[in-house]
Amino acid sequence: MRRKSLLLVLVMVFIGSLSTIKAQEKKKLIGDYLSISGWMNIQYDYERQLQNDDLTLTELNSFNVRRARLDVKGNINPYLEFRLQGDFAVSPKMVDGFVKVKLAKYFNIQAGQFKIPFTFENPQSPLTLEGIEYAQVISKLSGYSDVCHVATYSGGRDVGLMLYGDLFSFENNGKEIPILTYKLGVFNGNGMNKKDANLGKDIAASIEVCPGVKGLKLAASYYDGNYMLNENEVEKDNAERNRLTFGGKYENGKLTVRSEYIYGETGMGDRKAGEYYLLESDGFYVAAGYWFNYTCKKTGLQHKIRPVARYDFFREDITEINTNSTYYMVGVDWWPMQNLRLLVNYTLKDKVANDNFGHLFQAQLSVKF
Repeated sequence: MRRKSLLLVLVMVFIGSLSTIKAQEKKKLIGDYLSISGWMNIQYDYERQLQNDDLTLTELNSFNVRRARLDVKGNINPYLEFRLQGDFAVSPKMVDGFVKVKLAKYFNIQAGQFKIPFTFENPQSPLTLEGIEYAQVISKLSGYSDVCHVATYSGGRDVGLMLYGDLFSFENNGKEIPILTYKLGVFNGNGMNKKDANLGKDIAASIEVCPGVKGLKLAASYYDGNYMLNENEVEKDNAERNRLTFGGKYENGKLTVRSEYIYGETGMGDRKAGEYYLLESDGFYVAAGYWFNYTCKKTGLQHKIRPVARYDFFREDITEINTNSTYYMVGVDWWPMQNLRLLVNYTLKDKVANDNFGHLFQAQLSVKF
């Protein structure tokens, strides 16, 4: 009888051990810490603009798949996180590829390729942006279509190392809100999927402050770097590319208001010919939107819709008035279901150099999966 009891206990212990081993193996499965998602932007553009110099009519009427992203994220453990995002719209390329080492709320490390910590709008995803396009000053001074015409960050991204964290906090409705968020990064300064083109490194830093009002943030950021002025010549020549910005935003779940001013100095010209100079550029924008939610009685689907608007001013050369351009954008941002978005924008373009108004109509269908 004792032998049977002992045998029964041993069998139960063995079964329990197997269950523990299986549970441990299950925790190690990739699916426990890995998530795969993606999204696509299918876009239509119609633009009409007269060029003032010879009254040439520039017209665009086109469909295109602007983005086709596949996004892989993972939290291997509480301290280690990674992301790998690719875009297949034009040609396959890595968009994001980085690792985060999360040590504490106030000190973390991020290394790889990601968006530089500069401005409110640059790090923002196109899926949450009020407009189809980023503001002019973001495109020209924050790494999309840089005024230097040589070096770009390819979508506001670069390869480097960044320290970031939250300092101090206050509690609001049971939620801890950081008072100060800092980011400090060192980057190649040569864009996505590229090695550095010179021996220098670019520095980007930002500080966001929550002054005690929920949803309100004030921020300032700075970029100090250089680029290859004459990259096709045997003798390479570094030129300045420095940026400074400050702004604020307010979000309460319904209303979104955001504004930023950016100032930049960019080395231009030819040093050998004695024609080198610093191009001073600046600009600002004010963007706003308000969400309305309703439920379709027929389908039961939750709909979200918001009217959006943006005033967008940019001066490529502060000393020359004919480089000024002002864009007035209005639109509708509609989510008929959780994974489907339709964004429609109309932009009136007032370019002093063209001495007339240009018209841009855009519609973008986004699908998340």
